[in-house]
Amino acid sequence: LRTPLNTVMSWTHLLQQGKVDGSRSEHVMNVLARSTREQVVMLDEFVDDARAVLGVLKRDSAGLRIEDIVARAVERAAPVARLRRASFDVQPHRALAAIEGDEQRLQRLVHRLLVAVVGRAREGAVLDVSSHLDAGSVALRIEGPAADGDWSDAALLELRIASFVASLHNAELAIDGAPGRAAVALRWLARP
Repeated sequence: LRTPLNTVMSWTHLLQQGKVDGSRSEHVMNVLARSTREQVVMLDEFVDDARAVLGVLKRDSAGLRIEDIVARAVERAAPVARLRRASFDVQPHRALAAIEGDEQRLQRLVHRLLVAVVGRAREGAVLDVSSHLDAGSVALRIEGPAADGDWSDAALLELRIASFVASLHNAELAIDGAPGRAAVALRWLARP
């Protein structure tokens, strides 16, 4: 939450002090607008997380294709992966039944899982992202080679919140704690 807010505060202070000349004002306004949008998204996600934990999150529901959800989440998580020189190998199963859920929240859920696995993965790892049918249910698995050590407390908290959001979409989250692997699996019933 602090990064976008610090940017807004710093540029605002410079503007108030008259230290931004006319040639940079458009750039400053663009930075302020982008940082404000980022802050709003983060706050919306924070409030959603709190609602999910409390069990009061209301969601819009529609039939969705898992490969579309994954593609958008991978795009959003790519900058985080690049910081660790990691990448995603997405292997979509295109013949899956539609899943029922809230599109934005499912994208955030998959993004959260991708970032958690990136955080535990070895630097430079290629992470497999695959969707498939598992006993008649749509499933998503994200895995790759892990760095030494267990899941961090912060990652476990993120995964716990992800589990609440998953349950609201009739899905189960499983965390693979096998040595040397960073993996999570999401499984839910296909729409009838």
